Amino acid sequence: MKICFITLGDIKFIATMKRAIGMAEPLRSIGWEVSIIAQDSEENRKRIAMECSDAVKVYYYPEGTAAEEVRTKTALVNDIAPDYILFCSFSFRNRILKNKLKLKSTILIEHSELPSGIPDNKGLRKYAMLALEYWSVLYADGLLCASKYLCKTYTKRAAQLFRKQLPVLYSPYAFNNDVVESPRIRAKELTETYMGKTMLIYMGTMTRNYGLFTMLQAMEMMSKERKDVVLLLLGQGRHLEEAKAFVKEKQLDMQVQFLGYTAEEELSSYFAAANAFISPLNDTVQDWARCPSKIYMYIPFNKPVFTCRIGEPMEIFGEQGYYFNNNAPASLAGLISQLAAGKLAPVKVNREAHSWEKRAVDFTEWVNSHYAAKVLRIANL
Repeated sequence: MKICFITLGDIKFIATMKRAIGMAEPLRSIGWEVSIIAQDSEENRKRIAMECSDAVKVYYYPEGTAAEEVRTKTALVNDIAPDYILFCSFSFRNRILKNKLKLKSTILIEHSELPSGIPDNKGLRKYAMLALEYWSVLYADGLLCASKYLCKTYTKRAAQLFRKQLPVLYSPYAFNNDVVESPRIRAKELTETYMGKTMLIYMGTMTRNYGLFTMLQAMEMMSKERKDVVLLLLGQGRHLEEAKAFVKEKQLDMQVQFLGYTAEEELSSYFAAANAFISPLNDTVQDWARCPSKIYMYIPFNKPVFTCRIGEPMEIFGEQGYYFNNNAPASLAGLISQLAAGKLAPVKVNREAHSWEKRAVDFTEWVNSHYAAKVLRIANL
Protein backbone atom coordinates (compact mmCIF):
# COMPACT_ATOMS: atom_id res chain seq x y z
CA MET A 1 0.00 0.00 0.00
CA LYS A 2 1.15 3.52 -0.74
CA ILE A 3 0.88 6.34 1.78
CA CYS A 4 1.74 10.01 1.32
CA PHE A 5 2.27 12.34 4.28
CA ILE A 6 1.46 15.98 3.52
CA THR A 7 3.22 18.38 5.88
CA LEU A 8 3.32 22.09 6.54
CA GLY A 9 6.08 24.66 7.09
CA ASP A 10 9.55 24.41 8.60
CA ILE A 11 9.91 21.84 11.40
CA LYS A 12 12.05 24.36 13.29
CA PHE A 13 8.87 26.38 13.89
CA ILE A 14 5.99 23.95 13.21
CA ALA A 15 6.39 20.51 14.77
CA THR A 16 3.63 18.64 12.93
CA MET A 17 6.11 16.97 10.53
CA LYS A 18 7.25 14.80 13.44
CA ARG A 19 4.71 12.09 12.68
CA ALA A 20 5.72 11.89 9.02
CA ILE A 21 9.44 11.48 9.65
CA GLY A 22 8.83 9.36 12.75
CA MET A 23 6.53 6.83 11.08
CA ALA A 24 8.08 6.78 7.61
CA GLU A 25 10.76 4.12 8.20
CA PRO A 26 8.68 1.91 10.55
CA LEU A 27 5.85 1.87 8.00
CA ARG A 28 8.26 1.09 5.18
CA SER A 29 9.74 -1.79 7.18
CA ILE A 30 6.33 -3.48 7.41
CA GLY A 31 5.55 -3.16 3.72
CA TRP A 32 4.26 0.34 3.01
CA GLU A 33 5.56 2.51 0.19
CA VAL A 34 6.05 5.90 1.82
CA SER A 35 6.19 9.41 0.38
CA ILE A 36 6.47 12.77 2.14
CA ILE A 37 5.51 16.17 0.76
CA ALA A 38 7.47 18.85 2.65
CA GLN A 39 8.33 22.51 2.37
CA ASP A 40 11.81 23.06 0.99
CA SER A 41 13.93 24.38 3.87
CA GLU A 42 17.39 23.66 5.22
CA GLU A 43 16.08 22.27 8.53
CA ASN A 44 13.45 20.09 6.86
CA ARG A 45 16.05 18.57 4.54
CA LYS A 46 18.44 17.94 7.45
CA ARG A 47 15.82 16.31 9.68
CA ILE A 48 14.41 14.13 6.91
CA ALA A 49 17.91 13.00 5.91
CA MET A 50 18.65 12.17 9.55
CA GLU A 51 15.52 10.09 10.20
CA CYS A 52 14.56 8.68 6.80
CA SER A 53 16.43 6.48 4.31
CA ASP A 54 16.57 7.12 0.58
CA ALA A 55 13.79 4.55 0.18
CA VAL A 56 11.34 7.16 1.51
CA LYS A 57 10.39 9.34 -1.43
CA VAL A 58 10.44 13.04 -0.51
CA TYR A 59 8.91 15.79 -2.63
CA TYR A 60 9.89 19.34 -1.66
CA TYR A 61 7.72 22.32 -2.54
CA PRO A 62 8.71 26.01 -2.39
CA GLU A 63 7.10 28.22 0.23
CA GLY A 64 4.37 30.31 -1.36
CA THR A 65 0.88 31.65 -0.85
CA ALA A 66 -1.78 29.32 0.52
CA ALA A 67 -3.35 28.94 -2.94
CA GLU A 68 0.01 28.18 -4.55
CA GLU A 69 0.88 25.54 -1.98
CA VAL A 70 -2.52 23.86 -2.29
CA ARG A 71 -2.14 23.65 -6.08
CA THR A 72 1.41 22.30 -5.79
CA LYS A 73 0.42 19.68 -3.22
CA THR A 74 -2.53 18.59 -5.36
CA ALA A 75 -0.28 18.16 -8.40
CA LEU A 76 2.28 16.18 -6.38
CA VAL A 77 -0.41 13.86 -5.00
CA ASN A 78 -1.58 13.14 -8.54
CA ASP A 79 1.99 12.25 -9.50
CA ILE A 80 2.46 10.02 -6.44
CA ALA A 81 -0.98 8.37 -6.70
CA PRO A 82 -1.11 7.11 -3.09
CA ASP A 83 -3.75 4.81 -1.66
CA TYR A 84 -3.73 6.83 1.56
CA ILE A 85 -3.05 10.51 2.17
CA LEU A 86 -2.22 11.56 5.74
CA PHE A 87 -2.30 15.28 6.48
CA CYS A 88 -0.02 16.20 9.39
CA SER A 89 -2.40 18.99 10.51
CA PHE A 90 -5.18 20.48 8.42
CA SER A 91 -5.40 24.13 7.38
CA PHE A 92 -6.33 26.40 4.49
CA ARG A 93 -2.71 26.00 3.39
CA ASN A 94 -2.27 22.29 4.18
CA ARG A 95 -4.90 20.62 2.04
CA ILE A 96 -5.49 19.58 -1.55
CA LEU A 97 -8.21 20.10 -4.13
CA LYS A 98 -10.13 16.84 -3.84
CA ASN A 99 -12.06 17.45 -7.08
CA LYS A 100 -8.74 17.55 -8.97
CA LEU A 101 -7.56 14.11 -7.79
CA LYS A 102 -7.11 11.48 -10.48
CA LEU A 103 -7.21 8.63 -7.96
CA LYS A 104 -9.73 8.14 -5.17
CA SER A 105 -7.32 8.11 -2.22
CA THR A 106 -8.41 7.55 1.38
CA ILE A 107 -7.84 10.84 3.18
CA LEU A 108 -6.71 10.82 6.81
CA ILE A 109 -6.10 13.90 8.97
CA GLU A 110 -3.98 14.09 12.10
CA HIS A 111 -4.94 16.41 14.97
CA SER A 112 -2.26 17.09 17.60
CA GLU A 113 -3.83 20.18 19.20
CA LEU A 114 -7.11 22.12 19.32
CA PRO A 115 -6.44 25.58 17.80
CA SER A 116 -9.90 26.88 18.76
CA GLY A 117 -9.00 26.17 22.41
CA ILE A 118 -5.82 28.26 22.36
CA PRO A 119 -6.44 31.54 24.26
CA ASP A 120 -4.31 33.55 21.82
CA ASN A 121 -6.72 32.67 19.01
CA LYS A 122 -9.44 35.24 19.60
CA GLY A 123 -12.33 36.79 17.72
CA LEU A 124 -12.57 35.92 14.03
CA ARG A 125 -9.43 33.80 14.17
CA LYS A 126 -10.98 31.57 16.83
CA TYR A 127 -14.07 31.04 14.64
CA ALA A 128 -11.88 30.34 11.61
CA MET A 129 -10.02 27.67 13.58
CA LEU A 130 -13.31 26.16 14.78
CA ALA A 131 -14.61 26.08 11.20
CA LEU A 132 -11.45 24.28 10.07
CA GLU A 133 -11.79 21.72 12.84
CA TYR A 134 -15.36 20.89 11.83
CA TRP A 135 -14.43 20.96 8.14
CA SER A 136 -11.76 18.33 8.78
CA VAL A 137 -14.49 15.93 9.96
CA LEU A 138 -16.34 16.35 6.67
CA TYR A 139 -13.18 16.39 4.54
CA ALA A 140 -11.55 13.22 5.91
CA ASP A 141 -12.24 9.50 5.66
CA GLY A 142 -10.60 9.00 9.06
CA LEU A 143 -8.87 10.93 11.84
CA LEU A 144 -5.74 10.37 13.93
CA CYS A 145 -5.83 12.13 17.30
CA ALA A 146 -2.68 12.57 19.38
CA SER A 147 -4.48 12.90 22.73
CA LYS A 148 -7.42 11.22 24.45
CA TYR A 149 -9.10 14.63 24.77
CA LEU A 150 -8.95 15.11 20.99
CA CYS A 151 -10.37 11.62 20.42
CA LYS A 152 -13.39 12.45 22.57
CA THR A 153 -13.79 15.88 20.99
CA TYR A 154 -13.70 14.64 17.39
CA THR A 155 -15.87 11.59 18.07
CA LYS A 156 -18.49 14.00 19.41
CA ARG A 157 -18.12 16.33 16.45
CA ALA A 158 -18.43 13.49 13.98
CA ALA A 159 -21.75 12.56 15.61
CA GLN A 160 -22.89 16.19 15.43
CA LEU A 161 -22.17 16.17 11.69
CA PHE A 162 -23.98 12.83 11.20
CA ARG A 163 -20.69 10.95 10.70
CA LYS A 164 -20.84 8.60 13.67
CA GLN A 165 -19.04 5.89 11.69
CA LEU A 166 -15.98 8.06 10.98
CA PRO A 167 -12.93 6.05 12.19
CA VAL A 168 -10.88 7.83 14.89
CA LEU A 169 -7.50 6.44 16.00
CA TYR A 170 -5.80 7.42 19.26
CA SER A 171 -2.16 7.83 18.19
CA PRO A 172 0.08 10.01 20.37
CA TYR A 173 3.55 11.12 19.36
CA ALA A 174 6.48 8.81 20.06
CA PHE A 175 10.26 8.65 20.12
CA ASN A 176 12.60 7.91 17.25
CA ASN A 177 15.27 5.27 17.88
CA ASP A 178 17.67 6.96 15.44
CA VAL A 179 17.59 10.14 17.52
CA VAL A 180 17.89 8.27 20.84
CA GLU A 181 20.80 6.18 19.62
CA SER A 182 22.60 8.92 17.68
CA PRO A 183 26.26 9.51 18.67
CA ARG A 184 26.73 11.52 21.87
CA ILE A 185 28.79 14.16 20.09
CA ARG A 186 28.79 16.57 23.05
CA ALA A 187 28.89 14.03 25.88
CA LYS A 188 32.48 14.72 27.00
CA GLU A 189 31.97 18.49 26.95
CA LEU A 190 28.75 18.31 28.96
CA THR A 191 30.24 15.91 31.50
CA GLU A 192 33.16 18.23 32.11
CA THR A 193 31.03 21.40 32.23
CA TYR A 194 28.37 20.10 34.63
CA MET A 195 30.34 17.63 36.73
CA GLY A 196 28.95 17.52 40.25
CA LYS A 197 25.77 19.35 39.23
CA THR A 198 22.15 18.19 39.16
CA MET A 199 21.08 19.03 35.61
CA LEU A 200 17.48 19.75 34.61
CA ILE A 201 16.39 20.21 31.00
CA TYR A 202 13.39 21.99 29.52
CA MET A 203 13.02 21.90 25.74
CA GLY A 204 10.28 23.91 24.11
CA THR A 205 8.90 27.37 23.49
CA MET A 206 9.96 30.18 25.81
CA THR A 207 6.56 31.63 26.73
CA ARG A 208 4.76 32.36 29.98
CA ASN A 209 1.82 30.07 29.20
CA TYR A 210 4.24 27.13 28.77
CA GLY A 211 5.46 27.50 32.34
CA LEU A 212 8.65 29.46 31.66
CA PHE A 213 8.40 31.65 34.75
CA THR A 214 7.19 28.79 36.95
CA MET A 215 10.53 27.12 36.24
CA LEU A 216 12.50 30.32 36.80
CA GLN A 217 10.76 31.06 40.10
CA ALA A 218 11.34 27.47 41.23
CA MET A 219 15.04 27.90 40.46
CA GLU A 220 15.09 31.15 42.43
CA MET A 221 13.74 29.20 45.43
CA MET A 222 16.31 26.45 44.87
CA SER A 223 19.17 28.96 44.73
CA LYS A 224 18.53 29.79 48.38
CA GLU A 225 18.83 26.09 49.29
CA ARG A 226 21.71 24.87 47.12
CA LYS A 227 23.89 26.06 44.25
CA ASP A 228 24.61 22.72 42.58
CA VAL A 229 21.40 22.62 40.51
CA VAL A 230 21.38 23.90 36.94
CA LEU A 231 18.46 24.37 34.53
CA LEU A 232 19.19 24.27 30.79
CA LEU A 233 16.52 25.88 28.62
CA LEU A 234 16.54 24.67 25.01
CA GLY A 235 14.44 26.71 22.61
CA GLN A 236 13.24 30.15 21.62
CA GLY A 237 10.09 32.19 22.14
CA ARG A 238 8.47 35.56 22.58
CA HIS A 239 9.24 35.88 26.31
CA LEU A 240 12.89 34.89 26.03
CA GLU A 241 14.32 38.36 26.65
CA GLU A 242 11.96 38.91 29.58
CA ALA A 243 13.14 35.60 31.07
CA LYS A 244 16.79 36.56 30.62
CA ALA A 245 16.11 39.85 32.42
CA PHE A 246 14.52 37.92 35.32
CA VAL A 247 17.54 35.63 35.59
CA LYS A 248 19.90 38.59 35.61
CA GLU A 249 17.86 40.48 38.22
CA LYS A 250 17.70 37.44 40.53
CA GLN A 251 21.40 36.64 39.96
CA LEU A 252 20.64 33.15 38.66
CA ASP A 253 23.12 33.28 35.78
CA MET A 254 25.17 30.37 37.14
CA GLN A 255 22.09 28.15 37.59
CA VAL A 256 19.89 28.98 34.60
CA GLN A 257 21.28 28.87 31.07
CA PHE A 258 19.53 29.73 27.82
CA LEU A 259 20.90 27.57 25.01
CA GLY A 260 18.51 28.58 22.22
CA TYR A 261 17.52 26.22 19.44
CA THR A 262 19.45 22.95 19.76
CA ALA A 263 20.19 20.83 16.71
CA GLU A 264 18.52 17.41 16.63
CA GLU A 265 21.84 15.59 16.37
CA GLU A 266 22.93 17.12 19.70
CA LEU A 267 19.83 16.18 21.70
CA SER A 268 20.99 12.69 22.67
CA SER A 269 24.06 14.24 24.34
CA TYR A 270 21.96 16.61 26.45
CA PHE A 271 19.30 14.05 27.30
CA ALA A 272 21.84 11.43 28.35
CA ALA A 273 23.59 13.99 30.59
CA ALA A 274 20.39 15.23 32.26
CA ASN A 275 19.24 14.13 35.70
CA ALA A 276 15.60 15.02 35.01
CA PHE A 277 13.33 16.76 32.49
CA ILE A 278 10.64 19.40 33.03
CA SER A 279 7.46 19.53 30.95
CA PRO A 280 5.03 22.13 32.37
CA LEU A 281 1.35 21.96 31.43
CA ASN A 282 -1.73 23.93 32.47
CA ASP A 283 -5.17 22.64 33.43
CA THR A 284 -6.68 24.23 30.31
CA VAL A 285 -8.41 23.00 27.16
CA GLN A 286 -5.28 23.89 25.19
CA ASP A 287 -3.04 21.61 27.24
CA TRP A 288 -5.53 18.79 27.75
CA ALA A 289 -5.90 18.66 23.97
CA ARG A 290 -2.27 18.88 22.89
CA CYS A 291 0.22 16.06 22.82
CA PRO A 292 3.47 17.11 24.57
CA SER A 293 5.81 15.48 22.06
CA LYS A 294 8.95 16.20 24.10
CA ILE A 295 7.86 13.82 26.88
CA TYR A 296 7.94 10.90 24.45
CA MET A 297 11.48 11.88 23.48
CA TYR A 298 12.50 11.82 27.16
CA ILE A 299 11.08 8.37 27.95
CA PRO A 300 13.92 6.24 26.47
CA PHE A 301 16.51 8.03 28.61
CA ASN A 302 14.93 6.65 31.80
CA LYS A 303 15.11 9.84 33.89
CA PRO A 304 12.42 11.46 36.09
CA VAL A 305 10.04 13.74 34.18
CA PHE A 306 8.49 16.61 36.16
CA THR A 307 5.15 17.42 34.57
CA CYS A 308 1.51 18.10 35.49
CA ARG A 309 -1.44 15.90 36.40
CA ILE A 310 -3.47 16.28 33.20
CA GLY A 311 -4.02 14.72 29.79
CA GLU A 312 -1.26 12.73 28.16
CA PRO A 313 1.19 12.75 31.12
CA MET A 314 -1.46 10.90 33.15
CA GLU A 315 -1.86 8.42 30.29
CA ILE A 316 1.89 7.79 30.30
CA PHE A 317 2.85 7.89 34.01
CA GLY A 318 -0.45 7.29 35.81
CA GLU A 319 -0.55 7.85 39.55
CA GLN A 320 3.19 7.18 39.87
CA GLY A 321 4.25 10.31 37.96
CA TYR A 322 6.14 13.29 39.38
CA TYR A 323 3.59 16.09 39.13
CA PHE A 324 3.65 19.76 40.07
CA ASN A 325 1.20 22.65 39.87
CA ASN A 326 2.21 25.00 37.07
CA ASN A 327 0.77 27.93 39.05
CA ALA A 328 2.77 27.03 42.17
CA PRO A 329 6.55 27.24 41.63
CA ALA A 330 7.12 25.86 45.15
CA SER A 331 5.64 22.51 44.06
CA LEU A 332 8.25 22.25 41.31
CA ALA A 333 11.01 23.42 43.65
CA GLY A 334 10.04 20.59 46.01
CA LEU A 335 10.55 17.98 43.28
CA ILE A 336 13.90 19.50 42.29
CA SER A 337 15.02 19.48 45.92
CA GLN A 338 14.16 15.77 46.26
CA LEU A 339 16.00 15.01 43.02
CA ALA A 340 19.13 16.87 44.12
CA ALA A 341 19.05 14.94 47.40
CA GLY A 342 19.02 11.65 45.48
CA LYS A 343 15.51 10.70 46.59
CA LEU A 344 13.79 10.28 43.20
CA ALA A 345 13.99 7.36 40.79
CA PRO A 346 12.52 7.27 37.27
CA VAL A 347 8.94 6.07 36.92
CA LYS A 348 8.86 2.71 35.15
CA VAL A 349 7.39 3.14 31.67
CA ASN A 350 7.14 0.55 28.91
CA ARG A 351 9.55 2.13 26.45
CA GLU A 352 8.45 0.06 23.45
CA ALA A 353 4.82 1.14 23.90
CA HIS A 354 5.87 4.67 22.94
CA SER A 355 8.06 4.06 19.89
CA TRP A 356 7.18 5.06 16.34
CA GLU A 357 7.50 1.36 15.47
CA LYS A 358 4.55 0.64 17.77
CA ARG A 359 2.58 3.56 16.33
CA ALA A 360 3.19 2.24 12.80
CA VAL A 361 1.93 -1.25 13.71
CA ASP A 362 -1.15 0.17 15.45
CA PHE A 363 -1.85 2.44 12.48
CA THR A 364 -1.58 -0.45 10.01
CA GLU A 365 -3.93 -2.63 12.05
CA TRP A 366 -6.40 0.27 12.24
CA VAL A 367 -6.25 0.79 8.47
CA ASN A 368 -6.74 -2.92 7.85
CA SER A 369 -9.75 -3.07 10.17
CA HIS A 370 -11.55 0.04 8.91
CA TYR A 371 -10.67 0.01 5.24
CA ALA A 372 -10.61 -3.78 4.72
CA ALA A 373 -12.44 -3.63 1.39
CA LYS A 374 -9.88 -1.27 -0.05
CA VAL A 375 -6.97 -3.31 1.33
CA LEU A 376 -8.44 -6.44 -0.31
CA ARG A 377 -8.93 -4.65 -3.62
CA ILE A 378 -5.33 -3.41 -3.64
CA ALA A 379 -4.02 -6.88 -2.75
CA ASN A 380 -5.90 -8.40 -5.71
CA LEU A 381 -4.59 -5.93 -8.27
